[in-house]
Amino acid sequence: MRSLVEIWENKDFIITLSKREIIAKYKQSLLGKLWIIAQPLGLMIVMTIVFSLFVRLPSEGLPYAPFLFVALLPFMYFNTTVNSSTSIINHYAGLIRQRNFFRPTLVIIKFLSETVNFSFALIGLVIVLLFYKMVPGIYAFYAIPILLIQMTLMLGLMFFLSATNAYVRDFGLIAPLALRMTRYLSPIMYSFHAVPIQYQPYLVLNPLTGIFDGYRQTILHNQPPDWSMLLYSLVFSVIVLIIGWVTFMKLEKNFADVV
Repeated sequence: MRSLVEIWENKDFIITLSKREIIAKYKQSLLGKLWIIAQPLGLMIVMTIVFSLFVRLPSEGLPYAPFLFVALLPFMYFNTTVNSSTSIINHYAGLIRQRNFFRPTLVIIKFLSETVNFSFALIGLVIVLLFYKMVPGIYAFYAIPILLIQMTLMLGLMFFLSATNAYVRDFGLIAPLALRMTRYLSPIMYSFHAVPIQYQPYLVLNPLTGIFDGYRQTILHNQPPDWSMLLYSLVFSVIVLIIGWVTFMKLEKNFADVV
């Protein structure tokens, strides 16, 4: 509770640096913030051509583009945010040496800036759904708690990776590799329900499986998510958040000595 109070007390600091992060990311580009929408849409178009025309993966009776995008977009948010967390402490090395402040706010700043970018990228999802004349029903509201579970997992990984990579730089090399593997081990390009039933229990061990399948069920199929898979994702994410927070708070005392 005390930690939440300290984060709230630093809200102006968090908002200011988050705005700076968002502006700096696209400052020198011609399209600016349009890249937030253009990048995932471009990737979706290429992957749709490959996996619906060439490879022809099953897509639960849906057009492949919205089937793919409703999971691809949250994964890109997950991938970019978690991957960028490895450089947080080094990025703010000067600030860490000069000021005594509540250092978990650095993770919150990166998380908040990427979340704002993700919220703009959701415009791309709306465009795709409108193009295919797909209107989400009442069950789409379940996507909100599903997203909160994903955010919990992301924050836990961010706290853990940002702290450990400050001491052991190998984590900065392991994270991109692990995220690339996660992309193929998660039901993004393919349907969880198309996986042979004997392998599905192994795929469910990945907490993102229940999350991405949940987005599809609620937004595209207008039905409740698989609660058992989501419960596992929730418990797993909370455990990761606790481990990440404890690790960060234990290591942050000596950040100024290692950056």
